[in-house]
Amino acid sequence: MTTTQTITPCFWFDGNAEEAVQFYVSIFDDSRIHHKMVNHDAWPGGKAGDVVVIEFEIAGQRYQALNGGPNEPFNDRVSLSVCCKDQAEVDRYWDALTADGGKPVMCGWLNDKYGMRWQIVPEEFFAMVNVADTEKSRRVMQAMQQMVKLDVAKLKQAYEG
Repeated sequence: MTTTQTITPCFWFDGNAEEAVQFYVSIFDDSRIHHKMVNHDAWPGGKAGDVVVIEFEIAGQRYQALNGGPNEPFNDRVSLSVCCKDQAEVDRYWDALTADGGKPVMCGWLNDKYGMRWQIVPEEFFAMVNVADTEKSRRVMQAMQQMVKLDVAKLKQAYEG
């Protein structure tokens, strides 16, 4: 049975949507390009024959990429948060998304080479900060705030005190 996703995030790129989408689907399992819409006339973001919109999927979640032209760059108001099963997965996504011009930020955040903001977070982090013991949760949050890429072992040390 196929289900329709009611709301699909659409990301605005400046002519490099196809390259960005290829990059994203190469990193995450269960990812694919569904459709490329080509414009047959010149338009504000490109020329006749250019790809305008790409419908794609990253880890089972559908998205659209739009070659909209040089308007607003991505910013911190929207990011994609990746919940990772362990440190190896954190490292793999972090390394892939910061490669070739991506930039680490802080607290598990990074900007990829296209300017998209990502949060790479181990699932254990959420378990440690959502406990009833406020002191443990506070220590984990304080440790996280000192990190760039999140380190599961150091988060666990903070949790244990």
